[in-house]
Amino acid sequence: MHCLLSVNAEPIDVFANPLSLEAGIRIHGSNGTLIYRGGFELVSSDSRFGGLSGLIVTRDGATLVAVSDRGWWFQATIGYDQGGNLASMNVAELLRMRSVDGQYVGAGDWSDAEALLRLPNGELVVAFERRHRLWQYSDSHAAARSMPAYSVFSDLPLNRGIEALAMLNEGRLLALAESGSSNSSLSGWILKGTQAEVLHYPHDGYFRPSDAARIDDHRILILERGYTEVRGVRARLMLLDVRAVKAGAHLSPLPLIELGAPIPLDNFEGLAARPARGGALLLYLLSDDNYNPRQRTLFLMFEFAED
Repeated sequence: MHCLLSVNAEPIDVFANPLSLEAGIRIHGSNGTLIYRGGFELVSSDSRFGGLSGLIVTRDGATLVAVSDRGWWFQATIGYDQGGNLASMNVAELLRMRSVDGQYVGAGDWSDAEALLRLPNGELVVAFERRHRLWQYSDSHAAARSMPAYSVFSDLPLNRGIEALAMLNEGRLLALAESGSSNSSLSGWILKGTQAEVLHYPHDGYFRPSDAARIDDHRILILERGYTEVRGVRARLMLLDVRAVKAGAHLSPLPLIELGAPIPLDNFEGLAARPARGGALLLYLLSDDNYNPRQRTLFLMFEFAED
């Protein structure tokens, strides 16, 4: 993977406080089971830390990379115990993202990174909102390269842009926004080259997609989060059949599981998946604290067991 930080990255003290949950807890859903394999609340006194969205975990599980609402790359190494459960986080680093002119992305509307995707060749795609756009990076040290300025992005609300990116077949990307043209439908696109083909993602008035990960040849896992003052914060995982992702489609993802007690909830905006030894699928969730002291940065790992 080409996005490892080291040169010009700044070390940052991040404390990984283990959650008071025993590994092995099972959460049963309608189309599978999640087995809790460890988790932390990440805490730092450094004001630059937080606001993490999007998530990549290397195939060996050793490193995580995320992007922040204020234009930072964040990386840390991950440790596991003998049982394969999440056990530690070390060597945390920050690196300022660069724009297409090679300068550091400044604060404000240009810095709000919301989704992160690793392409098969190891390059990275970042979706930004407020100034809605996709930028591609050869690695986390490089200047951004502009991807096509899809005109459809210009109609997105300021703070309701693309939150989820996933790989499709034949080099195409799936992009899902947290806004749409009706109360029951959110906007999505199939992106390839300069083309952006429209599709529709269902909306129940509460849950909206916040990240996505391709988990096998036929399925994409969609992370959805919801928040209102009345219902509070919630999160769920949905399964989407890749074969159903076609131009003009009204997608119908299947519910996998809704997260809840005893699993702690927060504003989950990062999802990553990787295969483990023995064929298991491991899932990682990361929450965005919005730089709000009343919210938390949670990093959790689960094993996905098919029913």
